[in-house]
Amino acid sequence: MVAEEFEIKEENERLKVLDNFEVLDTPAEAELDEITNLASQICGTPISLISLIDEKRQWFKSKVGLYVPETPRSISFCQHAIKKDEVFEVQDAYEDKRFKDNPLVTGEPNIRFYAGSPLLTESGHKLGTLCVIDTIPRRLTPEQKYALEVLAKQVVANFELRQKQKQLELDKKQLQESNEKLDQFVSMVSHDLKEPIMNMQTVIEWLQEDLGAKDYSSLSRNLHLLKERASTMEHLVQGLLEYALTHVHDLPKVTVCVEQLIKQIIATMCHVQNFTITISPNLPTIETEKILLQQVFINLLTNAVKYHHTGKGKITVGVKEADSNKYVFFVQDDGPGIAPQHHERVFGMYERLIRDSHKTKGSGIGLATVRKIVQAKGGKIWIESELGQGATFYFTWKK
Repeated sequence: MVAEEFEIKEENERLKVLDNFEVLDTPAEAELDEITNLASQICGTPISLISLIDEKRQWFKSKVGLYVPETPRSISFCQHAIKKDEVFEVQDAYEDKRFKDNPLVTGEPNIRFYAGSPLLTESGHKLGTLCVIDTIPRRLTPEQKYALEVLAKQVVANFELRQKQKQLELDKKQLQESNEKLDQFVSMVSHDLKEPIMNMQTVIEWLQEDLGAKDYSSLSRNLHLLKERASTMEHLVQGLLEYALTHVHDLPKVTVCVEQLIKQIIATMCHVQNFTITISPNLPTIETEKILLQQVFINLLTNAVKYHHTGKGKITVGVKEADSNKYVFFVQDDGPGIAPQHHERVFGMYERLIRDSHKTKGSGIGLATVRKIVQAKGGKIWIESELGQGATFYFTWKK
């Protein structure tokens, strides 16, 4: 039973690799047709095929001397060939009990001789074969077998090269998109850093004028404005640093008691004295990158407090076990809520969506940072909320 399960797993992996090459059901290609023609000439056979073994069929990417596009896997010679590491040869199908009653032997194309070399990928999976077929019994010479193996490697090299080219094109596209985002990011950073600096300069000029006139009536208000502008810039810079650092990989994993982590975060937060924060008792203890999980919860909890329309309310932190591989954590508040049409928008870089009429300003970086972390960990984040009905932020995290 164990061996059978292993074979099923191996076959599923092989089919997945074959599918990832995106070759099945694609048009004929000259460079591959040249290989099948060469194989036929070297081996002296009227038929030569590049055969790919799907779940229920063998499909011919290239063919010489045969006109059908595919045949059932159940009657194929190639399904036997992919179980071998060397050339699989049937010298006379009439004399082989495995094939003598095969419809491909008793009928068209009347196979008597078959030799197939497995198409072995770099990952060790066999996609199919490069095979040669004849209607009379025969035997390949050692030189012909060697040539068939070499040509089979060229077929796989062609597949792998095209796959790498596709990946390079994808990487190029992603790089272009990243550069565009970087340009946008730099532009917005420049603008947003400039604004508080200019405001601070204006307030400093007011202070200088008042001090020169020995008018101290506005001193306290102007100093408060100066402090407020400095705080705005500090939060922006801190947010940018956090966002920039979330690309760091290979962070150390430690044992994290999530309940304790939440309590530590709450203890360091401002303006929480008017909030009732409920922590679910079933929060797990997990092995993970503490700094990343901590950053996600800090942003979600801080937002729940910062954007509450009354300045006091209820927040709940909990978890659901979605499946055996991941947790679904959530942070729920009874704040002003977010209209459904804005659920995706709030995760955008520099989006400062003001819930309802609440006027608290943020950097527009926090939720972008959260999504960046969660997605980098292979998870997803989403919102369930209606305007006026609070908001619940969910995110998945690997166990």
